[in-house]
Amino acid sequence: MNGQDEDVLDIELRLTFRLKQSALPPPSQQGEDVWRFAQILKRAGLDLNQWFVMGDPDFPAFNIAGPSDALIESASAEPRASSSSTHVWNGLEGKGGAGFGATYDLTWLSKFDFRADGFDCLRSYERVADLVEGALGIWPGVLVQVGPYAYSTTEKVFLDRPGVGWMLYLPHALAWAQVPEARALIPVMRDGKQQGTIIVSVTDEVFDVNNREHVKAANDIEIRLADQDLLPRFVDL
Repeated sequence: MNGQDEDVLDIELRLTFRLKQSALPPPSQQGEDVWRFAQILKRAGLDLNQWFVMGDPDFPAFNIAGPSDALIESASAEPRASSSSTHVWNGLEGKGGAGFGATYDLTWLSKFDFRADGFDCLRSYERVADLVEGALGIWPGVLVQVGPYAYSTTEKVFLDRPGVGWMLYLPHALAWAQVPEARALIPVMRDGKQQGTIIVSVTDEVFDVNNREHVKAANDIEIRLADQDLLPRFVDL
């Protein structure tokens, strides 16, 4: 691991999207969306049976066929509500803890979040990038950030723009000449056309916010993107 502490494996995936419809998706659809991501996590090695509605073991989030009644009920909102959310958690704090869910909002940006700490199955950047691609197939993301929470709060270059961290998805087809500091550029395809690019800052190990080389690599990419007007401001999303 090139001297990296093997316990360093704090991953947060944050996807931002806009609803295209004028009404919230029905609770059944919200539950189905989260179920679909749980299937992607299963492919990555995370047990489908570990997820509970808000971490309560009395309310499993899924059954063999899809989202549980408890999960669908958790997404229910008042008829005129402008937002609704569906979240699951394995009930563990710290290392071994994980959770994910989506918040749908008619007024502001909607979002999907996945957080995991200490899962060896997520040490591969290819596997984590697969989670990003899978999430984008469910939610029409305009932005995805992947990295330790501490990076986005203390280490990124621009306060008003997203940080690269370990990975950053942008809805642009990017070439190496535009981001020479990147270690990998992964095209994200839909219907045979490239809809965006996952920019990866570190490929030989897990991104570590305490590793100054990792932080510099991400910072350099942010500066390069901003110089080309490719790193959006949050207010412009």
